[in-house]
Amino acid sequence: MAVAAWALPRAAQGATVVPLQEVGAALSRAAAGDTICISDGDYQDLELKWRAPGVPVCVSALHPGKVILSGKSSLKIAGDSLTVSSIDFVKAHPAKGNVVEFRIGKELANACRLTDCLFDGCNPARRDIVSSYIVLHGKGNRVDHCSLTGKLSLGVTLLVNLNDARSLDNGHRIDHNYFGHRPVYGSNGAETMRIGTSQQAYETSATVVEDNYFESCDGEVEIISVKSSGNVVRGNFFDRCQGVVALRHGKGNTVEGNTFCGMLGSNTGGVRIVDSGHIVKGNTFCQLQGTRFFSALAIMNSVPNSLPNRYVRVSDVAVTDNLFVDCSNIEFGTGCDAERTEAPEKCVFARNVIMSTAADPFTIVDEAAGVEFVDNVIEPVKAGVIAEISARREAARAQCGTLRHTAQSALEWETIKLEEGVVYRTEPFVISRPTVIKGNSTELRWTGSSAGNFITIADGGSLQVSGVTFNGALQQGHTVVHNAIATAPAMLEPYSLSVRDCSFINMPESGCCAIRGTKGTFAGEITVTGCSFADLSGNAISLADETDDKGRYSAEHIIISDCTFSHMLGIPINIYRGGSDESTSGPCVTISGCTFTDCCNRQRGSVLRLIGPQKLEVENCTFTLSGQGGYSIRLDETSWEDITVKDCVFNNSGRILSNRNVEQ
Repeated sequence: MAVAAWALPRAAQGATVVPLQEVGAALSRAAAGDTICISDGDYQDLELKWRAPGVPVCVSALHPGKVILSGKSSLKIAGDSLTVSSIDFVKAHPAKGNVVEFRIGKELANACRLTDCLFDGCNPARRDIVSSYIVLHGKGNRVDHCSLTGKLSLGVTLLVNLNDARSLDNGHRIDHNYFGHRPVYGSNGAETMRIGTSQQAYETSATVVEDNYFESCDGEVEIISVKSSGNVVRGNFFDRCQGVVALRHGKGNTVEGNTFCGMLGSNTGGVRIVDSGHIVKGNTFCQLQGTRFFSALAIMNSVPNSLPNRYVRVSDVAVTDNLFVDCSNIEFGTGCDAERTEAPEKCVFARNVIMSTAADPFTIVDEAAGVEFVDNVIEPVKAGVIAEISARREAARAQCGTLRHTAQSALEWETIKLEEGVVYRTEPFVISRPTVIKGNSTELRWTGSSAGNFITIADGGSLQVSGVTFNGALQQGHTVVHNAIATAPAMLEPYSLSVRDCSFINMPESGCCAIRGTKGTFAGEITVTGCSFADLSGNAISLADETDDKGRYSAEHIIISDCTFSHMLGIPINIYRGGSDESTSGPCVTISGCTFTDCCNRQRGSVLRLIGPQKLEVENCTFTLSGQGGYSIRLDETSWEDITVKDCVFNNSGRILSNRNVEQ
């Protein structure tokens, strides 16, 4: 479909110019064709409600980039034929709800447009508060040439809401927008876009999502979650995104002419298919490395007689005229297990070109008798084809979103050098920016008047620490230390932690941990190398505070290597990801070269309590006189989790508890 030339609304001679807070009043006096211009300014703490007068009217910044709305702010619009242009929402968020909604109470917006607007860092105070940047209601609305970046909290970035009959068969258009980096969230509910819900699966939305640019949208497996019928996703560019376009609920959706460029990045994917009547054609899938739900193409197995909100059988689906280049996985029967036993039926896979070095580029998880393979070509990767696909990136990016941005340059790491010998702390080191702490045969001791941490990682902080002994022994006349290194409660921003060549000793209380990720916090990576943990009543490394069994977890990548754990009452390594949600790829855990001596011998105890890692490697570890009242390694894994335990030694120690009889 041809796209009309894009032009920003321009102020006519004699146009009304008002401050942002007076736009609502100006709209009540507007006539057809009027443009209301917003005077330049940094506006804060405004909860705006704009009702369109029912005739075509535009509200626009007098100078794009000069109208900035922040603080406890939001915008709700209702009525017909209103265009809103060139407002920058920067760290704006209401006390409750969403940043922009096409609804005021029960009044919906129809034939309205949001264009050339910037949304950056518009997050609530905590990462577990649900909020969206834009929520569409009504019919015939358009969001175009906007830039949406910096989303960190739970909730969909852009949501098409169908919970009102007046919002069905809506014909919304979402086009030429830039969706910027959204980091891995660590649970379900972090889609970049969602159209409908499972309860609305068989309602027609007829939303068109086209010519957008998605860059590193990694929040969860579903970049775009289609949960309604009759939608079109076409001409979009997905650049190194860890996830897929998921035809999750509903019928008769079309995915056409998109480019999925993974650049061999982990968990980069393409399209996942559930239910019936879908068309996937003319797409390019290049260097995608995801498997299972993250595959370049995943046609799922289904649940017999499934309810709409589970997995309805895949049938009457056509996958045609697509190009797959150097992709790791094209999968049929994805998710096959004791519940999902129905293979796809009456499907066609035709005229696709698969460029691959593998003799058989397909993965048949169950059986593919219900898929008709017609005139497909399998050939080596042709010279220059990957470069040509990658070259599309700049052209796709150039046509999408506002060029304005507020991203600041990365903070340089600050270095704190500790003096030699014993250093007494009465309050924590609070790490609120990237920080390196270097010890010099330094021993930290706690002499605070209340329990606290030696180091607290707060929002904005990441930490590299080395060469420090954390001694939690009670000092006469003072309180006990709480944790050696821990996160502040309920952080918004993800962090990283590297601990090298440190010692953790004499933590005397069962609630004290050496290293702890608290509830409501998330690390991209935690690395603990060459450290020793001894004489601890509590846990050594604890990433187990997310106990609500919704699939949430505390860190994406956890690497623990060449560490020693001895004389411990608590659990040396405790990692927890409860529930059976499949929307994420983590946590990914590696434990190697570690020794455990006289650790966690209480009844039903465990030396390694590893519940729910999606990928786990335990290797070259030695357990001596440990886990005698329970287990050396306690797992509670699902059928799809990738679990490896190898080259470990158990001397008078508990063995392995596993659902799949994981052994050496």
